Amino acid sequence: MDATPQSDSNALADLANLEKVLTEDLDGERARLMIAYFDEVAKSAEQSIQTATHDTERQLASQLTQGFFAAKRVVVHVWETLHASTLTV
Repeated sequence: MDATPQSDSNALADLANLEKVLTEDLDGERARLMIAYFDEVAKSAEQSIQTATHDTERQLASQLTQGFFAAKRVVVHVWETLHASTLTV
């Protein structure tokens, strides 16, 4: 599932009301869209580590990558907790 500009926009809008969105997301599709978005931006941040010219740029890109991967884990955890089920990604 590839993130698109529209799904990026939806994923960011959904974050504003994360618990409400994930509670209503019975089939996990919205959660998967958010996860795909975070995966895409994390990979982009990882790529920027390779092209960074300064240590501070590499450190910031690394922190962003870690943050996006953490956001993916939060979405999965919240969805699974709310629905008492495993989210298949």
